[in-house]
Amino acid sequence: MTIEIECQCGSRFAAQERLAGKRVKCPACGAPLAVPAARPAQREVEQVRCQFCHEYIPRSEYDRHAQQHLKLQDDGEQTDYATLPVEEREGSSEFEQAPRWYRHQKCGGVTGMPEEIIQTYLTNPWFYLSDKTFCTECEKHVRQRECVWEETGENLQTYSDRLRAAKPELRPGAFARFFAWMGDFFN
Repeated sequence: MTIEIECQCGSRFAAQERLAGKRVKCPACGAPLAVPAARPAQREVEQVRCQFCHEYIPRSEYDRHAQQHLKLQDDGEQTDYATLPVEEREGSSEFEQAPRWYRHQKCGGVTGMPEEIIQTYLTNPWFYLSDKTFCTECEKHVRQRECVWEETGENLQTYSDRLRAAKPELRPGAFARFFAWMGDFFN
């Protein structure tokens, strides 16, 4: 374990636990610093798993970490989207059959669906409660009902509803669905 130390110069670093109660020099400015005794809270930092990259991040740093995944790219799409961790995604023949390209009927633009997102919604069709998807032509999220799969011609909303109907046991509570609906309504 390490002990977090912050110098008056603003530098932050970690000292080995064996140095608790001793003096060390700041690696940035050379000022002498006392290494405090490790507190129990420092020994066991609560970690949460990032829903985007699936790395474990200290809870106190998670919001800042997640913002990096949510940054908008030049085309208006988020840098990353939440997915199930690889070990939770089902590998099935259904994945091999799943459509991958959809056309936004209003603009004619065709967008590809990433494999990790396909695997996620096939495993849990309720994972993405928003009924919107990104259109690379319009450079914004559009309603699924405005899009059709290139491979099958099926409407994305109909497809999503069919997958959800097959796994009602995964349906989230009314509270979560209400907030997803509010997000779709106001965006």
